Amino acid sequence: MYTDSKMLKSLFYIQLFSSFLVVVGHFTASVLYFNDPFWVVALNQISRYGTVLLTIATGYLTAYSFDQKQPGFREFFTGKIVYIVIPYLVSGILYHYLLKKGFPHTVGDFANIVLGKTGDHLYFVFMICQYYVVAYFLRNIITKRNILCIIWILLAVQYVYIHYIHQGWLGLTTRHMLPTWIFTLYMGHLIYWYREWILSFLRDNRSILMLVTGVSTAAAIYFVISNKIFVAVHLTFVFATLLSFLVLMVFFLELVDHLHIKFRKGLTYFIFLFHSAFLILFKDVLYQVFGEVSWIFQNTWYSLLYLAAIFICSATLAILLVRLVKRLERLWASMGNRMRKERLQ
Repeated sequence: MYTDSKMLKSLFYIQLFSSFLVVVGHFTASVLYFNDPFWVVALNQISRYGTVLLTIATGYLTAYSFDQKQPGFREFFTGKIVYIVIPYLVSGILYHYLLKKGFPHTVGDFANIVLGKTGDHLYFVFMICQYYVVAYFLRNIITKRNILCIIWILLAVQYVYIHYIHQGWLGLTTRHMLPTWIFTLYMGHLIYWYREWILSFLRDNRSILMLVTGVSTAAAIYFVISNKIFVAVHLTFVFATLLSFLVLMVFFLELVDHLHIKFRKGLTYFIFLFHSAFLILFKDVLYQVFGEVSWIFQNTWYSLLYLAAIFICSATLAILLVRLVKRLERLWASMGNRMRKERLQ
């Protein structure tokens, strides 16, 4: 039986896999600058699944939070500020320093940090912050009762916004804006609300599961061999990733009792935030020592070792940051308890 506990573990493994794909995407983008063998191009195309998988998972977890925990305004947004916003702003300052070789000091510098323009991947967090605000206030409007109807409206909103409405305000791309992802995010809500039916159906109908697996695999192969680059918000890519998400859910559900990777809140998010810092730092060090880095990217094994080093360093930093945030949470909670006791006295 697929319990909620097992589903959440499966989702954590999907997030870990997705964060690795994001690292692969930025790594292969660097390799393509020097060399473009088929395996690099293929990995670069496949890596685009990472962001969409994370988007669907975010919608799923948000729906779970609203349904199971029913957080109040203060509780919900305090958690987002501690785990999402503050690390996001810190990473923005870090990337400004690494790329500009100095700390931000102008209004424009700080505006770029807030808008997620100092790192190529920070647009995603800027968009997710918009989503959390909208999702909270729509939590009693978009519900399980009407999602099967509203999801088509959200599909239209995403398509129309991308193709006809977006104008690049404040120098922001379509990827920065919530309407570009609104359908993808609420597909996560839909999957959560109908998780038992969807996953049980796939589990009990192996032929259908094999068909879905085959279609998602064929789609991945198509994206690899196609001359067209399908960006993450392209609806064809979104639907293909949706099928892959369901296949991965079932796949990891079958493995959760055998895998013993401890769930760590914020781990995948911190990998996502800070992996590019290691890409920048490693490249700078290699330039200082060797004068150039093309010799690494032109060798397959060196390239793969370089990728492994980037991911391991990112994951190690993420684990340390998770522990730091937990300690800060405990400190904050103890201070709150102490203040309440003093008031009562």
